[in-house]
Amino acid sequence: MATTRSRPFLSERNILLVIILGVLVPVVLMSAAGIVALVIGGVENIVIGTLVVSFALGSLGAAVTILVMVRRRARLARQQVTFLTNVTHELRTPLAAIRLYAQTLQLDRAATDAERRECAEAILRDTERLGQLVERVLQWRKIAEGRRLYERRPDAVEPALREALDAFRGLLRSGEATLELDLRATRPVDIDRAGITEAVLNLLVNAHKYTGDRKVIALRSRDVEDGVEIEVEDNGIGIPTADQGRIFEPFHRVDDRLRSQAPGVGLGLAIVKDVVSAHDGRLRVRSEPGKGSAFTVFLPAAPPAREGGAS
Repeated sequence: MATTRSRPFLSERNILLVIILGVLVPVVLMSAAGIVALVIGGVENIVIGTLVVSFALGSLGAAVTILVMVRRRARLARQQVTFLTNVTHELRTPLAAIRLYAQTLQLDRAATDAERRECAEAILRDTERLGQLVERVLQWRKIAEGRRLYERRPDAVEPALREALDAFRGLLRSGEATLELDLRATRPVDIDRAGITEAVLNLLVNAHKYTGDRKVIALRSRDVEDGVEIEVEDNGIGIPTADQGRIFEPFHRVDDRLRSQAPGVGLGLAIVKDVVSAHDGRLRVRSEPGKGSAFTVFLPAAPPAREGGAS
């Protein structure tokens, strides 16, 4: 027999109703009484009216504060539920694939060396995907707690981009995506190499998630005035203009049927934003629904080395 779950009495809507009936109505009545006392005049009436109005305004301020806190906690609770759901889905999918391929090898269902090699490569690919998920969650925890440290030193960006590409290729099946490279940046910038590698990898993974069967992903770098630009562009489904200002918020995912089918925990772009901010850089997105997206990272050039050492 099916059962239905009733909504909790202290839901956000019920708390709002309690505040309106239990606080706002008395506040309006007290304010009206206080104003009447002030209009009547007389020292005693003015004092009483002032106290009544002040108390009413204080109660209103307290009610607004409580309402803001309730809404914030409700939003946080929703984000936590969504995060746990997404993480569970992200863990379940590769674990199921690893188990399937491992059972195929265990039961000798892979008849040829090529089939066995394909199973091993799939297990390694999904293991790498699990490792990336765990690392992303751990890095976000450090960011949220203010413990993420960046060790910046003058360097070219290309080695970091190459490392991100190698890690990204390890997540792909053969022929799964077309990668277009145009790495021209040579100007040294003050970077934490591991941080930039992680940010670019997150942008590449994000581009992969939101493209269709024919995936074309471009990675470019170029020298510009006062720094270097790194760009990741895809031919995916794009981002509505209304959502482009929120995609870098943690746990935010655009509410769209196609996007809801794409795996993710909603932390990748938030981590990218933190990395770029720590490098005194800028991050922008150019996108149009149905025409793909392009994320551009600007990193300021490293200051020229002083000749003769410190004076």
